[in-house]
Order: sequence, then C-alpha cells, then structure tokens
Amino acid sequence: MALVKPGARCSDVDVAANGYLKEQGYGDYLLHRTGHGLGLGNHEGPWVAEGSEDVLRKNMVISVEPGIYIPAIGGIRHSDTVLVTLTVYPTDLDALTITASKPLQRLKGKIIRKAVGIK
Repeated sequence: MALVKPGARCSDVDVAANGYLKEQGYGDYLLHRTGHGLGLGNHEGPWVAEGSEDVLRKNMVISVEPGIYIPAIGGIRHSDTVLVTLTVYPTDLDALTITASKPLQRLKGKIIRKAVGIK
C-alpha cells in the first residue's frame, strides 16, 4: 500500500504485492494481476499488473486484490478499494477499531464532524 501514490508505476505495485506473497512461499499459487482501476466499469485500467505501463495519478481509484489459489484446497483474495492520494492513513487493526477507551480519537472525530457540518 505504501507504493500506491501519484507517479507510481502499476507494475511496481504488482511486483511488491506478489513479491511479498512469493517470499511467504505462495509463488506457485498466484494466478492473476494484483489489481485494476475502478470507474464507470468494475474492471478497467489502470492495470496493476506485471508489465503494465500504467502510472498512477492523483484521484484514480484502484483495487488491490492479490489472490492465492491452492489446488484441491481453494483460494483467497483480499480486496481493498484505494483512492490514489498523498494522504497517510492508519491500516493497523487497533487504529481502525472504535472503542470507548479512545477518548482522544472520539473528541477529534467530534471536532471534525462539527467542522464539516455533520451532526
């Protein structure tokens, strides 16, 4: 995900995602590209794939959905829909989990909602 930003080559994103899966021992079970663009259609450019010449631009929306398919067992894909931007956002489970024990985060959320006119 750190590579998904304006100016990044889609092929580099694919190499990073599939490279990680290969390092984990799943290289023989990768059957398709890492992702694709989303727009008027569900599957369109830019293609997040090996050999792709597409370059990410600000405000593109892409999927990042690597998959592992093991014969006689099954397959798994995890898909994230990503807005290409320079914004840094949390991805760890603790930061994404809303609990009552995070009063500072709740206060920040309340301030932001008030600032943008959401009650």
